[in-house]
Amino acid sequence: MLEILKPSYLVIISINLLTLGFYYYFYRFHFYRHTDSNLQYTAFAFSIFCAGLALFLQLLTTTYFPIGSVYFRSFFTSSFLEESVKLFGIYIFFRKNQNTFSVTDGIFYGIVLGGGFGMIENILYLIDTGLWSQVLRTITALPIHMMNGGLLGAFLITFLFSKNNTIKWLRLSFGFFFSVGIHGLYNLSMFTDLSLLIFLPICILILFFLLELTIARSRILLPGYVLNLLEMSLEEYEILSRHNRHEGWIQNVQKHISNDKVKLFRFPNLRNIVIVSFFLLLSMVSIFVLDQFPEWISKHFGDLHLEGYFVLFVIYPGILGFMIFFAGFLNPYFFRDRMLSVPLFSSVDLHTEIEEENTSLFYISLNTFYIPTTKIYSPGTKVKFDLWLGVDCFASLGGLILWSRENEEGNCGAMCRLDTIPIRFLLRWNLIRFKQNIKNLFVRRSVV
Repeated sequence: MLEILKPSYLVIISINLLTLGFYYYFYRFHFYRHTDSNLQYTAFAFSIFCAGLALFLQLLTTTYFPIGSVYFRSFFTSSFLEESVKLFGIYIFFRKNQNTFSVTDGIFYGIVLGGGFGMIENILYLIDTGLWSQVLRTITALPIHMMNGGLLGAFLITFLFSKNNTIKWLRLSFGFFFSVGIHGLYNLSMFTDLSLLIFLPICILILFFLLELTIARSRILLPGYVLNLLEMSLEEYEILSRHNRHEGWIQNVQKHISNDKVKLFRFPNLRNIVIVSFFLLLSMVSIFVLDQFPEWISKHFGDLHLEGYFVLFVIYPGILGFMIFFAGFLNPYFFRDRMLSVPLFSSVDLHTEIEEENTSLFYISLNTFYIPTTKIYSPGTKVKFDLWLGVDCFASLGGLILWSRENEEGNCGAMCRLDTIPIRFLLRWNLIRFKQNIKNLFVRRSVV
């Protein structure tokens, strides 16, 4: 206990608190200013529970597998167990009153829980490493834990709001194993000192950009209680929203209305540019010191190798500047209001026992899609679908109508689900969609 009171350890604890505070306020004022203090305290309390449970599981694992390889320790003992416990803690946190939350809530409180987890873990490792090695671990591990927590929170809320078991489990599995993979890659670089100059910035920046994309998309999604009022799952709302976007594009073309002003990127304000300039200046000064006075670094930074100095004082300030510059650079309304040139659609022949009609779909999520119809169908109606892509027909696909409604304009539509996932259709669909989007991005044409 007295070891913790040493000045060097007090410095490390202070750096942990400062790093936690920096990323907390960065994300709070970046996208989530309206917070509930009680929920934040609860999330932090859950992080303490998760850190203790993770430590217990790691001790249990090392007892039964005392001589694990560095890859086993990087990707399982540390990464898999820790992310599993965090996901479990986030699930308990949101499960009771899940309908009062949104995906945005999942991101923020996941960040809080991940931050508390990372800080406690860093403090528990105080006795194992030197001062500057611990500083390097603190300022890199904490953002990894916080951003992973945000991603797990988003995927967990998406999981709770979804009804399609295939989609919900695929999404959650992707989010979880992606977090485990990035965390494991980070651990590998720390355990082996292998390619620090490559792995550390790559891990942090990949998580940053994926979290930015998740944040932008979360702003146009509804909380659970609104979805319940609409009697929709999250994936159904997303499918219907995409259909409405495509219909809106067609109407805008007919009315000669352009939505080109809805840009994908937003540029930073003057305050952020000033902060970015400070971090870039710090990075350039550190490069100068490393180039001109390497012996001064060895003398004053003790256990810190020149590679570690480069990561700590050159790369890391550059990463912070990069993050601040690009924070909020994705415009969420682009994903709601903007269409990229001509959208892809598929002609659909719908067959019941007594009638058939021709319609179209603009978007399909695995085996679920929305189509306009000429009438209201009863929920659970068994149907057959012929899906067309150009001259290619995927015929007699069995399915059912989940629900059918009339919108505000008096037009009917149905949410449909196929009995199986049409793999061949999806491969063909996504290939054509990819080619079309590439053309849309690089060959811009006015829709006016």
